[in-house]
Amino acid sequence: MEKIVRLGLVGCGKRGVAIGRLFRDHPDCRVTALMDIYPAIAERAAGALELSEARLFADFDEMLGAGEVDALLLTCDPTVQVELACRAMEKGVHACTEVPAAFTVDDCWKLVRAVEKTGCKYQLMEQTRYWGFVEEWTKMREQGELGHVCFAQGEYVHFEEGWNNWVDVETGEFSTSIGRPEGGQWEPTWRYELWADPIYYLPHTLSPLLRILGDRVTRVSCMGTRVGSHTYPEENPPFREIEYALMHTAGDTVMAVGAGFTLPYVRRGSTGCHWYELRGTKGSVESPRSVEDDFRVWHPGMESFEG
Repeated sequence: MEKIVRLGLVGCGKRGVAIGRLFRDHPDCRVTALMDIYPAIAERAAGALELSEARLFADFDEMLGAGEVDALLLTCDPTVQVELACRAMEKGVHACTEVPAAFTVDDCWKLVRAVEKTGCKYQLMEQTRYWGFVEEWTKMREQGELGHVCFAQGEYVHFEEGWNNWVDVETGEFSTSIGRPEGGQWEPTWRYELWADPIYYLPHTLSPLLRILGDRVTRVSCMGTRVGSHTYPEENPPFREIEYALMHTAGDTVMAVGAGFTLPYVRRGSTGCHWYELRGTKGSVESPRSVEDDFRVWHPGMESFEG
């Protein structure tokens, strides 16, 4: 009989509930605890997930010390998840977070050292490198169908008029306002602060490309629009609409990768927001830009792309 993993959910907002539902329904997992610094949000999550027997916590260390969990699912502010994951592993509790795992090299090493020291498992989720076409393109490259890939590019351009830009630190309620909302004790969310350098949210683009290439980046040059939004000139938030990086790999591939989250673009649903292309000496492949498009492949001798 497989061991039942007792899981604690840390960060009980919409994302936490959506991912928590997957774990709740897994036959080898039982969600035994929910933690959020805003008790009302944890209570709502318990109701939405129908977890009447799960314990609710507003303090992270109290939850760790209660002996209720074997592992944690962290769906909270990514700027604090490294610290929380490491603290969990120090207590013998496994941890999983979503991308980005960390924003600095030092924080990456903190995760590595915590795993090595404690023997706990750390899992990085929300990985686009496991999409089906990424597997297929990897096989094509490994089997020589693309020849030497000289150029690869990708982007994640995802515009929403309703990003959660502000949080009321008293209630945990979010606001999509561009400027600071009136009343309440509003502080900028991690998203609002990240939009000044959107390329920090690059794992959805860079990770699958590096997996396909089996390569690593050795040089980077990056540029973006000014800090001071072109999309919202009246409010003038500290956003860059787009950032792009030109990269060179150890295997001699040039990559162009970009990200933007405040540049108006066709709504999600018409597009997946993600796009990738590889150009090799024996073939090229390209992913769809919209739901009306298709994956394409080209090899020398073909007059045009084949869907």
